[in-house]
Amino acid sequence: MKNILAFLALAVLISACTTQAQNRQPTAEAKKVAAAAATQINYQPTVFATGPLAAASEAKLSFKTGGIIAKVLVREGQKVRKGQLLAELRLDEIQAQQQQASLGEDQAAISLENARLALKLAERDYRNVSGLYADSVATLEQLENVEVQFNNAKNQLSAAEKGLAFRQQGVEVAQFNLRYSSIVAPSDGIILRQFAETNELVGPGNPVFLFGSRQEAQVLKVAVTDKDIIHLNLGDTATIHFDAYPEVAFLGFVRELAGTSDAFTGTYAVEIELAPQSRQLVNGFIGSVIIQTQQRQSLISIPVDGLLKADGAIGQVMVIDQGQARLREVNIQQLQQNQLLLRQGLNAGEMVITAGASYIEEGDRVEGF
Repeated sequence: MKNILAFLALAVLISACTTQAQNRQPTAEAKKVAAAAATQINYQPTVFATGPLAAASEAKLSFKTGGIIAKVLVREGQKVRKGQLLAELRLDEIQAQQQQASLGEDQAAISLENARLALKLAERDYRNVSGLYADSVATLEQLENVEVQFNNAKNQLSAAEKGLAFRQQGVEVAQFNLRYSSIVAPSDGIILRQFAETNELVGPGNPVFLFGSRQEAQVLKVAVTDKDIIHLNLGDTATIHFDAYPEVAFLGFVRELAGTSDAFTGTYAVEIELAPQSRQLVNGFIGSVIIQTQQRQSLISIPVDGLLKADGAIGQVMVIDQGQARLREVNIQQLQQNQLLLRQGLNAGEMVITAGASYIEEGDRVEGF
């Protein structure tokens, strides 16, 4: 009996020691991870684009009438002054048309004078016969005959007046065609393109030159997407760079926004007007522009290393929540240098794991440093 009691006491003692040993086993240690606090920023959107430099006012210059080009007096790239003669047609045919119109006007003037004399005679005859008829010397038939002649003379005068007016319009048209048988510069500017040469036959209205006015500022013509156009407003400031002047930042502002997208590209045209400056900028230079918009938006910023994965604008990050790793879905606004800007999903001050997230799982104990 004593042996049995001793055995039981020994078993209880061993069990208690085992329990104490198990209780003394250390718990799992927190894993070390790099973390950074999410911060709230007042974000001002910027729009990036590239495009060619052009004249703010461009025009296709042409002849009013068709004909053979007699002279082309300028070349592409040449600067011209307002009123300077640029090109002219051979005038043989146009001058002949003007002479023909002038002769027609002279003939119409003679016809009008003859109609006036005829009316004067018809009016005299009608007056004389009317007096004789009143004295019963002339018959009613004679009175009616001279009345018809008098009315006919009035109609002939009206027709002659209209004929002269028509001929005068013909002369004006011929003079207009003669005046526009040459092309002159509408203002100070530059010849951007030349489409025809001397001795070529051109039709009425066919472009001969593409003219760029220098009375207005130069513009950078760019195209932006629908996601960018919604941020832009007239007057937004812009910084422009050209390869020809790599160290120079040119100032500009948004002067025109397209009201509809291009049917082929789906983009929206934007014109950036350059501020006055002294450097020579040639139309056709390709410029890159950063447009600083006037909008303000409150966003959350985190290091880009904190992004685990993304599908479009939806991404996942891992945060430290009460010492444990927790996955969080976020809505991404955009990437800006080494920072990720978020619209939703995080609050300012939350700790985002930026290194070490790949070897931990949600719920693991973590400790940031």
